[in-house]
Amino acid sequence: MKKLLIAGILISLLIIAGCASSGGSASGGASGTATASAQGFGGEIKVTVTMEKGKITKVEADGPSETQGVGSRAVINLPAQMVAKNSVAVDVVGGATVSSQAILTAAKAAMDQIK
Repeated sequence: MKKLLIAGILISLLIIAGCASSGGSASGGASGTATASAQGFGGEIKVTVTMEKGKITKVEADGPSETQGVGSRAVINLPAQMVAKNSVAVDVVGGATVSSQAILTAAKAAMDQIK
């Protein structure tokens, strides 16, 4: 169990570091809306990102199969954090590492479609 937790933490750190090194934030002035998905803990999580002139204006995450009170916290909290920071380089939700990683991965993929 500890090995799985450590592996999950390392993966999330690598994702965050990758976002930070590639900018991870909206840039350039791109506008549009795109949806991407990634595998969460309980199933597929779909993330829709809307950008206007290079700024993230809206992020919606849908993960109906994520564990209530755990993964569901990531589905609820991460989108607002990404809009506030204008970036996908936000902290994962404690206890919901897999769900958080899926949301961040899908959001980055959606942003890449817009750019």
